[in-house]
Amino acid sequence: MAPYSLDASNCTLTPIVPADMDRVYEYCQDEEVQRWTMVPVPYRMEDAAVFTVEYCALGWDDPLDHERVWGIRVPGVQGGLYLAGSIGLRPDGPGSVEIGYLVAPDCRRRGLATAAVSAVVEHALSPNGLGMRRVLWKTFVGNWPSRTLAVRCGFTVEGTIRSDQLVRGEAKDVWIGTILASDMDNRAELWAQRNLVRPWT
Repeated sequence: MAPYSLDASNCTLTPIVPADMDRVYEYCQDEEVQRWTMVPVPYRMEDAAVFTVEYCALGWDDPLDHERVWGIRVPGVQGGLYLAGSIGLRPDGPGSVEIGYLVAPDCRRRGLATAAVSAVVEHALSPNGLGMRRVLWKTFVGNWPSRTLAVRCGFTVEGTIRSDQLVRGEAKDVWIGTILASDMDNRAELWAQRNLVRPWT
């Protein structure tokens, strides 16, 4: 599949590329990123290289088996687009994908995560997009900012799965939520009239 970008209300979502390596390495040093995601700790430049060069490319080469990842980008102070974080959709069985995202510490509290999640959920569920029946959201128990954002974007928090993720040798409980295409029936007409996908080269 050819990589493509998505329009969001206050940011642009474009594929992660090898040139993003240094920036990914920089924001993955953040304590909150390391606390609430599954990035390796310590996070090395080699990890950023694997993510930007290999992992993200797999999602476009084989999106049925690998995560499709976009960079969350905003206008830079010196022109161009500045990488503010990343967001992805991971296959979760027929008609279902799991969403995951992070925002760099210098770009938080600007509504970027809300805009990116809203756009990716629309793309996932819309007939003009991927036409999925469900988007799944998970976070470690205690990550209230992520839970609040998920509810704001229309997810229903279904409950807690105990000992769901093994992270650096520790079993973690997670909150889980879902949003279904049928939950968004009131937006179906709007979605049918627009397409967030843009060509990317």
